Amino acid sequence: MKICTAILSLFHLGSYSVIEGVCNEDDHHPENGGYFIEGINGFGSTPDPTTPKRKITNSTWAAGLDYPDGSLEYCTGMFCSETCRNDGCPSLIYGHTCSMIRFCYDADSTSDVWVMPDEKALSTCDFTEATQVCTPDEGSDDDCCNYMVEEDADLKLYLFASKNGCEAGQKAAVIVDDFDTVGDACYSMGTTSSRISKCTCNYEDAEMSTLSEPCHSQFVAGCNHHAPDLGDDTSCCDTGTCVGHHMNYDHPIGKQLEDDRKELCLDTIPGRCLNTLDDSDDCCNTKCSQCGTDVSAYNKWSACTTGNATDQTATCGYGGHGGAYSQFFCDFSKCEDGHEWHTSSGSYQDWMSTVDPEGYTATDSAPVASPVAAPVASPVASPVASPVAAPVASPVASPVATPSAMSSDTHGNYDHSSHDHDDVETESAAFSPCSGSIILASIALIISLLD
Repeated sequence: MKICTAILSLFHLGSYSVIEGVCNEDDHHPENGGYFIEGINGFGSTPDPTTPKRKITNSTWAAGLDYPDGSLEYCTGMFCSETCRNDGCPSLIYGHTCSMIRFCYDADSTSDVWVMPDEKALSTCDFTEATQVCTPDEGSDDDCCNYMVEEDADLKLYLFASKNGCEAGQKAAVIVDDFDTVGDACYSMGTTSSRISKCTCNYEDAEMSTLSEPCHSQFVAGCNHHAPDLGDDTSCCDTGTCVGHHMNYDHPIGKQLEDDRKELCLDTIPGRCLNTLDDSDDCCNTKCSQCGTDVSAYNKWSACTTGNATDQTATCGYGGHGGAYSQFFCDFSKCEDGHEWHTSSGSYQDWMSTVDPEGYTATDSAPVASPVAAPVASPVASPVASPVAAPVASPVASPVATPSAMSSDTHGNYDHSSHDHDDVETESAAFSPCSGSIILASIALIISLLD
């Protein structure tokens, strides 16, 4: 076994404490007094009978099983970082504050749980300076043996091992992150999930969620926060057209969100006004400040980010007619003559000359003045008379005004990339041998792109 000591040491160097507090059901996990269960062996493949819609926790702690223990592994998945793909990264269990890391074992198994002082002690199974946290008989209790990770716990690497089973691989490495870091991100993703419009925030349409804790609970909470109050009329659930609070301008939440959005609008940038209900959109006639939920709950502004002066087009966001990952295009030549975004307008020229200055210069169609003959000097006598061709007049272009610049602006399966193909929410905070070093960024990026 090769322990990635240099990489693991970074986690110790970066140890620090989060804001002190007590984990509770209101601010953290909604069960177990505010703590979620982090099974030392990840998850099973079936729903948990005590917590429907979530995969059952696997807390089995035994010799002979394969636990992420910091060994160097190479990543081959599509979301691998270059470092983990080429140089390898340590296999770790990703845990969080406000959790109970659970170890379950039979009383006659001779298993126990110790916290090891460092990677060398874990690698060599040296218990000289280790601290025992679970005795051989505690793992068979009704709730097994739990290592409590409080809200103010150090965000660092925790190394666990069983004295009698260490040599047989009964050891694991858990890196602890802040609950709020992952929880807040997943909550935010839930607030704009497509599950709101289908009334499936609680995964009513699935046997179980692919999300692990704390992401699952926080995602569901965020989704329900914006879910509409339908009363007896739930017909929109069948058609997936329910309007969440965040899309309802007549609701305080929706009004505030839309008003805040408009304050950040830059109408000097073109885009498409997308309507998620009927797929209609327009590149020419609407602006950011005019494309909002106050006009239609299904409106969504997609600003253009790149332009091509050669073919007079621009790309504006994702979700185009070629699929969820295709880009939208604007063809400015289709805008009516005299319109603000027609290719001859100042708005178009100012924006395009900024985003594609080289292409804009090459296709500049400003009028060119008629050629003017350059004056020819009187002949000068040469020692040898040779016929000299008369100079050819060079065309001189009339000055062209320079355009002004635009104002701009989830371990049991050891898989960190599984996702719900309906909402496409990625599984967070689980075993992830080499899923990249920026766990939270991966979660946010994948969900935001695929939801």
